[in-house]
Amino acid sequence: MDPRYDWQLQPEPDQQQVQKLAAALQVTPLVAKLAAERGITSAADWAHFTQPHLEDLHDPFALHDMDKAVQRIMTAVEEGQHITIYGDYDVDGLTSTTIMKEALESIGAEPDVYIPNRFTDGYGPNRDVYERLQQGGTELLITVDNGVSGHDEIAWAMANGMDVVVTDHHELPEQLPDAVAVVHPRYPGSNYPFGDLSGAGVALKVASALLDEVPVESIDLAALGAIADVVSLTDENRIFVQIGLQMLRESPRTGIAALLAAAHVDPKTVDEQTVGFVIAPRLNAIGRMGDATPGVTLLSTFDQEEATKLAGQIDQTNRTRQETVAAIADTALAEAQSPANQKLSALVIAHAGWHQGVLGIVASKVVEATGKPTLILTIDPQTGVAKGSGRSVPAFHLFHGLQKAADLMTHFGGHAAAAGMSLPAENIDQLRSILSAAAAPALKENPRMPLTVSGRIESGAITKASYHELRQLAPFGEGNPQPVFTMVPSVIDNVKSIGKDGKHLRFRVDGQLGSIAFNMGQLAGPIGTAEKVKLAFTIGENTFNGNTSLQLEIKDLQIQANDVIDLREPTLNRAKLAAAATYVFFDAHTSRRLTNSYQFGGPTILASKLAAGTKNVVLVDVPHTAAELASVMQKVELPVSIMFFATPADLIAVPTRQEFGQVLVYLRAHPQFDKHKLGLLARAVHMNVNQVILAVQVFFQLKFVTIDGALISVVNNPEKHALEDAPAYQERNNAIVLAKHLQTAGRAALQTELLRYRD
Repeated sequence: MDPRYDWQLQPEPDQQQVQKLAAALQVTPLVAKLAAERGITSAADWAHFTQPHLEDLHDPFALHDMDKAVQRIMTAVEEGQHITIYGDYDVDGLTSTTIMKEALESIGAEPDVYIPNRFTDGYGPNRDVYERLQQGGTELLITVDNGVSGHDEIAWAMANGMDVVVTDHHELPEQLPDAVAVVHPRYPGSNYPFGDLSGAGVALKVASALLDEVPVESIDLAALGAIADVVSLTDENRIFVQIGLQMLRESPRTGIAALLAAAHVDPKTVDEQTVGFVIAPRLNAIGRMGDATPGVTLLSTFDQEEATKLAGQIDQTNRTRQETVAAIADTALAEAQSPANQKLSALVIAHAGWHQGVLGIVASKVVEATGKPTLILTIDPQTGVAKGSGRSVPAFHLFHGLQKAADLMTHFGGHAAAAGMSLPAENIDQLRSILSAAAAPALKENPRMPLTVSGRIESGAITKASYHELRQLAPFGEGNPQPVFTMVPSVIDNVKSIGKDGKHLRFRVDGQLGSIAFNMGQLAGPIGTAEKVKLAFTIGENTFNGNTSLQLEIKDLQIQANDVIDLREPTLNRAKLAAAATYVFFDAHTSRRLTNSYQFGGPTILASKLAAGTKNVVLVDVPHTAAELASVMQKVELPVSIMFFATPADLIAVPTRQEFGQVLVYLRAHPQFDKHKLGLLARAVHMNVNQVILAVQVFFQLKFVTIDGALISVVNNPEKHALEDAPAYQERNNAIVLAKHLQTAGRAALQTELLRYRD
């Protein structure tokens, strides 16, 4: 089975340099190699990378218009003007808002906070909202994590007596707003040393300028914003995240502590994964499902009772969000695999009544499953308007692709990896065609998404000590990715599908390392029977029932499957018979006997009736002849599973010459013997009834006996023949030899032999 991703191995640094770096840093060669890949070449670089210092932060006044922003804000504070902070409904927006709120309060202001509603206000500057704020008395509007794209809205505000200070970090449009100040790390012509600040990072820089010192108590919020918004965790962001995570572990603010408690997470264990998969999804959920304003209250409250109540509500909202995502994703993923969509290079999936707030998450899931750019749309049945979100793959710039269909949409915006849009539902089919055509060349050249691999590591080298060495490179994220390693395990066992509907996969590597593979539950069978599996994974920890152990998180895998899957065992395994498959029998009697005794997980069929091209076949019993086996092997589609089961009675040896003689003597002594009483004969000569039946068949073929109806008579003075001359003797002897060979041959040799039948 091919991997899902295009594995791209990192170039190996010079080994002598790695050894020197390992000695200088006093770390293992593996950590030194990874450090070198991150541009660390000296002990000074390493110290700067691993030990955060606030003095390494850049001068906030180096940001464009910072002096103007500070001057206007200070004037508003001094004159007691009405200030409103205009934020955003995601984690970066909520943390930006809270940072700005706390900074203003610390210098004597009493600002209002406005978090736009995703469904009624949309993202960013909104003229209607601005008008309401202006009519409500707002004299200074400070945008956080938005504003740079609001030229017209801000022009209206400035013309109507409401000054605007923009603080933002998003992509810069061609026409920038004419505000009192635009604080942006990548403003054209400015020379700020680090352009990848999050919205929360920009807000923290404004707070630092207002306070004339870094507000250390707000760095935890800047860390949340940076991790959740997937900005580069380098330079200033790395300092924010390193210090912020330490704050969350040692003394989390009241609201975050309550949220962690609601999620049953020990604050002492918090790392970047906790933020990305526990804290951020919960805070994002409230904005996806409704009003996100309670997020600011949670982040800024000092009231334990209020925090506990809000955290519980937010946790419940997140569970609702998860259920909503799961329901929509199940439908979207099924539709993505339809024959029509499989032919397309980009997907546009639309349904009426889907919850608009979670469509971006669903789009991400479909992209992950299919490797195709995807738009997920919800249609309003009353207005006929479709709204939604899109996600893309690195090979295809989604925003540029949407530009080719700009005339079909009433609104769209975004960047290379993500976008939002609205359009009349009747234009969906045209949009689908245009987007798929635009994506086709990029996906043809890059059919799989890239996965950067740091190198190979053996299971024995993965220890708690080596894991803690690797964690010196953390926190991991954009710009400082968690190392992905490869391995070919000697043994994979304890393979289990887990989770709802067996969506996920758990197994053990080389008898010691637990592994988890999310959304790969369908691979339990192929992995359990594979000839070789190559894993791509990151190394982490798993805590269960208070016990913490190392765990590999599987990112991708390559399965070298056996064409012949060996299920041979001395006795039949009921669990294996219950698997979904087509079960093929060579012998009708055996088929009747076993189907009466066992519950099979799929249809049973005789080999003589097997259709060519049948998939997922299990050969249950042993064939009578090699030709019969060859015929089946030519019909099945690989891989094929083999059981080759037979009871000891089925494989009892061909009678000896003496035993043949005993049967003949008995028949001579009992003229006109009724063949229905062969069981009586068998008991008399102490033989198996099948042996006696064979003996009678051989005697009949050699004309030693005659059979008239049911009566067997011995022929006097027959022609002499060797027993081996009888076809029944030869067939039975050959069948037993074949059966015993099929049951005992080595797996590799037997696979080669069976595949030869297909040549």
